[in-house]
Amino acid sequence: MTRKARPAIGARLSGLVEGVEALGQPASTTLPVDSLRPGAFQPRVYFAPEALEELARSIREQGVLQPLLVRPLGGGYEIVAGERRWRAARLADLREVPVLVRDLTDEQARLAAAVENLQRENLNPLEEVRARLAVAASALGVAPEEAPARLFALDRRPDEDPAAVARLDALFGALGRETWRSFVKNRAAVLNLPEDVQAAVQEGLDYRKALVVGRVGDGARRAELLDLARRGETVQGLRERLRPVRATDPAQEVARRLADRHTLSRLDAARRRKVERLLRQIGELLDEG
Repeated sequence: MTRKARPAIGARLSGLVEGVEALGQPASTTLPVDSLRPGAFQPRVYFAPEALEELARSIREQGVLQPLLVRPLGGGYEIVAGERRWRAARLADLREVPVLVRDLTDEQARLAAAVENLQRENLNPLEEVRARLAVAASALGVAPEEAPARLFALDRRPDEDPAAVARLDALFGALGRETWRSFVKNRAAVLNLPEDVQAAVQEGLDYRKALVVGRVGDGARRAELLDLARRGETVQGLRERLRPVRATDPAQEVARRLADRHTLSRLDAARRRKVERLLRQIGELLDEG
């Protein structure tokens, strides 16, 4: 039995949020690449150079397969959805790209940009959180910066606005992956992380590790933990490192750190020899006892 393809997010959201229908329509014309400029509501803030080069190679061979959604603005055109394709088309030296031109309000443009990005599989967690919040804000009729507080309030007191809860249930059901309650309790917190931790997430750090490291106020300690996280330390391992050490049992803390495979590898040769010498002395003292 052939499995039916699941509709794109834009199609699943049609009727739930305004303005997403344009994403599924064919190109209406072509426009010069230089007449377009990036949109103000793009959830993406980082475009990996390697991925752009790969897309540019594909565009050289096949062209731009999906049109960009643009809106007239300020004597030119603003890209609402498709900035990554536009950047790759410039790298591929294309002069024109296929576009769908629509007169959209700021709210409609913000929503379309968010939905278009959520249909991609290579968003980093920060970008995905921003996009989901933008869609949720549209459904709730609030500004994106007000959406987290509104979501938290509805999670605590759903009976105060059951209609909004029903909209969110339907909306996040169409988006897939998680419920809105899970989203607001877990992943939405990445937007409150320190800048250095957000930058690490943007570069690919698992958001669960980032949430642990982000609780550390000291910048130097946070940098140390970020380095460990990038090198493969687990979420549980990071949590263990943040547990307060009992002053009455320093030996237990030393033993725990020595059991960590990263501890000795971070030392230079001289310090490592000193540690090994001390460990031999400790072993001799224990043997004497």
